[in-house]
Amino acid sequence: MEVSEIIAWCRERGVELDRVIILSNVPAECEDKIVYDVLDAVLGMRKCKVLDRHSDKTQRQQFLLIETASKVSEMAIPAELGGPEVGTWYTQVIHVAAEAPKQNSEDEFQTKLMSFLQAEGKSLSDIPSLASPAPVLNTKLVDALNSLVQTCHVASSEERAGYRKLRPFSGFIPTPHGEDEYEVWVEQTTHILEEWQCSDNVKKQRLVECLRGPAADIVRFEKTGNPSATFNDYLSALESAFGTTEDAADLMLKFRSTYQSEGEKLSAYIMRLDRMLHSMLRKRGIEFPAMNRLRMQQIVRGALSSDLVAMRLRMTHKLCAPPPFNELMKEVREEESMLHQRSSVQANVAVAARNESSGNSLANSEVEMLKREIRGLKNEVSRLSAVAKEPVTHDRPVTHS
Repeated sequence: MEVSEIIAWCRERGVELDRVIILSNVPAECEDKIVYDVLDAVLGMRKCKVLDRHSDKTQRQQFLLIETASKVSEMAIPAELGGPEVGTWYTQVIHVAAEAPKQNSEDEFQTKLMSFLQAEGKSLSDIPSLASPAPVLNTKLVDALNSLVQTCHVASSEERAGYRKLRPFSGFIPTPHGEDEYEVWVEQTTHILEEWQCSDNVKKQRLVECLRGPAADIVRFEKTGNPSATFNDYLSALESAFGTTEDAADLMLKFRSTYQSEGEKLSAYIMRLDRMLHSMLRKRGIEFPAMNRLRMQQIVRGALSSDLVAMRLRMTHKLCAPPPFNELMKEVREEESMLHQRSSVQANVAVAARNESSGNSLANSEVEMLKREIRGLKNEVSRLSAVAKEPVTHDRPVTHS
């Protein structure tokens, strides 16, 4: 719901902006008692009242105007409420500063307001309560709108500071260069968007920005058929179009039948298992707390009996609770690195021994060659000595008488 609509709604019901919570995506058949039970369970809010209800465009969900006894600026209100039985509800509040700065004049305030609206691409006509040629502004409304302007500027700067563009995805097969397969892409995208502290509308905008081709078409069809679709609705539509067609039971059977391959590191095997676990989690086939236990069970069952790291896990896994994924991977990779270093040292020693043996053989060959050359030189010296010792005979000239 737009801020201007919330302000007009609060003025119509005569309630302060800092004492209301707007709940959206609430089923039309949801009774006030269920709303009170959820608010009390999540926020400990016993003193609150459902002042009014408005249906959304689909007529299937409603917006609820909740009046609180305490100021919402003094409360920690999560972005989502509800649960499996009642569905996911979204909260929206307007924090009004306790000591809003006073404007010297209404003209000064309107100048600031017009500047803000112009930056947002809007005008006074977009705010019904201010659309008259000469709007009458009371002090409380001036303070509230001034605080709203400040809050919007801060929120916008924070969202821009934490924004990191998502990787593109088109849904084409084969996967184009520069894109990831759907399972890899949706895992990263879901994690990033869940970490962002921004509104559902901003999440939808970020998601649409990274989509191309068939994937963009799927989301556009979802938006056309359901104008009030949420970010999770967009992801569900993409999952139906590009995700695995296997249901949770099929994925569990596949998970139980996945074994470590010959020559595959245990860390790589664990990564394969974890991707399958997250697929089952998206299909609601398992609960998040059960992932560590299922992962360790399959490692013990499916790892190679010759893997030394897996052998240690088999011996110790019953002595302590299964570690989370990050701790397990850190431990396994450290042991794999240690075993690799040990193997490298042994290989270097073996190579050095072979080199030394080869060096000795070469040296022996060179010695034998030198010995042969020396013997040859000795023989030559002996022959030359013998020749030198022979008597020298001089031929006398013949005398003719």
